[in-house]
Amino acid sequence: MFQVRYAVYGLSTSCITLLYALRLAFHSTIICQLDNSTNSFLLDEDLRQYTFQSVGFGLAVGLIPLHFLNFLGTRYVTTLYGIVGIISSLFYPTSYQLGFYPSFITRLFQGAPLGILLWLIAKIASEWTPKSETAIAIAILTSVYQLAPFVAQITAAEMCQYFGWEYTYYFLAALCAISHIAFYFVYTDRLEDNKLASPEEKALISEGKGREVSHVAADAPYSQILTDPTVWATWFANLAFFSSLLVFLQYGPLYMNQILGFSVRTTGYCGGIAHIFCLIAKMIFGKVMDKSEMEMTKRLKLAWSVIEIPSLFLLLALIFLHDAFLQLACIVIFITIHGVAIVIIVKTQTYRSAQHNHVLANGNTLCVVVCLFLQPLLVKFLVQSNTFDEWSQVFGLHVVIIFISVLLFAWKVDASAAKWTGIQKVFDKIVEKP
Repeated sequence: MFQVRYAVYGLSTSCITLLYALRLAFHSTIICQLDNSTNSFLLDEDLRQYTFQSVGFGLAVGLIPLHFLNFLGTRYVTTLYGIVGIISSLFYPTSYQLGFYPSFITRLFQGAPLGILLWLIAKIASEWTPKSETAIAIAILTSVYQLAPFVAQITAAEMCQYFGWEYTYYFLAALCAISHIAFYFVYTDRLEDNKLASPEEKALISEGKGREVSHVAADAPYSQILTDPTVWATWFANLAFFSSLLVFLQYGPLYMNQILGFSVRTTGYCGGIAHIFCLIAKMIFGKVMDKSEMEMTKRLKLAWSVIEIPSLFLLLALIFLHDAFLQLACIVIFITIHGVAIVIIVKTQTYRSAQHNHVLANGNTLCVVVCLFLQPLLVKFLVQSNTFDEWSQVFGLHVVIIFISVLLFAWKVDASAAKWTGIQKVFDKIVEKP
């Protein structure tokens, strides 16, 4: 029998993947843009830094209406944000020709829709996912962080080679529009209203959640959420995860091209392959997580250490290894392993916050905003001559950040439902407090 929830997982992932790919395409097309121009504003270090930061401004702006538009429901909010992302991306090639300010504003609007990435993942994970397959569902939904770079880098590599970098945005925008239309017709905010889902599937999704699955969110107890150590530990873990990953998403193509000496096409395919490897690893990891009988808190703490400690050593290897091919191998392996960490973060927050998962997701997005603002400044400060030793300082800083995240996660994380969710676990059954 057809299982609608898998279509929801797939279409949700497709929508946010293509929105993210439209944003990430810039980090590959910039090489072609600079190669074909002698008077581009991107040749100016300050203007290029502001262009990198423009998406961060947009993401911060996009979070504001997201908070107030929650009453519209997931279906309409996703559609509205999708329209903004598609239109701004179609206009980007023209705005680039018009100069810095039009380009900056267009990139800002490209960044605004990214506010729904973690928000939509949290919504689907809490409202459309059975308890028995939470990890594998999160692995599918968070594959956006592997699929988007793959799609962006491969598309940009081929378009730059055969058609022109502008067609990267036209092609991805068309795919994004198709995905959002399909999502609109398959998804419903209320599980009970979905005519494609069978009664058996609806019962499976709702089982053991302690409350009726509803598109109307209860008032969030912000004061209690903000004093929960688990919330802050997972937010810092998310900061460490995204900051380390963004080094390779934003600067990876340039680093591999300018420092390691590989061609644009090689950097595109190596980055894309690394994200496909990571996607496979996440599916396997999600299945293992769901099948494990270890107590959930211990399971998640162990998983974070298993994923992030090897990631830490791979960054150290980038500091001490000077061979270009060994460096490339370390980058591919790092992206493969480190990318799995987001499954642990989202799963921890889903179990801890239940129906308030979207609040923690917005906090995660704020962490991304911080990274997008600070990372260009950090790179500009540490990498002034674009040398191997300067980039080693960037990698070394992220070694420290990841190490702190491992300590905090092991010390403060508790995966049981918090008291402020109104849910407690009694004799292995989920019940709602009166």
